[in-house]
Amino acid sequence: MKWNDKDWVSEDQEFLPKRRVDNKISWQMPHIIGSFYSNKMNRVVEYHSLNECLFFFLLELDSSTVRYYVQPINIGIQFFDDQGNTKGWSHVPDVLVFKNGFVPLLYQIKEKGGPTTTTFEKCNFHCENYSNARGWHYSVVYPKVLPKAVQANIKFLEGFIKKRRNADKWIPEIIARLSQLRTESIINLASDFSHRIDPLHILPIIYHLIATGVFSFNLNERITEYTEISCFPFHTQFSMLFHDEEVMK
Repeated sequence: MKWNDKDWVSEDQEFLPKRRVDNKISWQMPHIIGSFYSNKMNRVVEYHSLNECLFFFLLELDSSTVRYYVQPINIGIQFFDDQGNTKGWSHVPDVLVFKNGFVPLLYQIKEKGGPTTTTFEKCNFHCENYSNARGWHYSVVYPKVLPKAVQANIKFLEGFIKKRRNADKWIPEIIARLSQLRTESIINLASDFSHRIDPLHILPIIYHLIATGVFSFNLNERITEYTEISCFPFHTQFSMLFHDEEVMK
């Protein structure tokens, strides 16, 4: 499915966050909360774990992800207690993703190796049923099983998605130069412009072109100034992480 032409007005209302991010139960389940400005959603996105933060950064970098909504829906879960009385609670899955080529994707974000409780199994069962009824797909995702180098690259490059001021002046020339060279280290490419501008001003633009998929590099090696880059499109590398069987279950 292609999602680029939607106006997202109804989704923006329907999938507003259904819970508030706080540390209310951090004394029994420690976690880190925070927020960042999403260039993809044009709004502040909150997270309450490093797993969530890492996965949301990945969504920001994946060019095939058009839109995503955190804590998007309430799913009612009912059960019978020992006396046969009906009890229940409302479960909020972590994120709903609209990605080109796929039906809407509902995700629960978890820490690998954590205990599998009855509550967790019930939540999965009801999330899957809810998703099937709406024509969505449901998965549990474990972002921190990604290699450490990949995690570091995701965190680093997310900070360069937003285009720096005056970048448009240099982007065509940088792309043209790397197209001529075919492959070059980041620092050497920046230094090619040293007769006109301090290479330190070119480096953030190169990182921006990597973060937005214009330039490619070996995602499995931690990016540095000496990393070799090329002009082959990079956008599919972030997309492929979604199909890693260790990450998605």
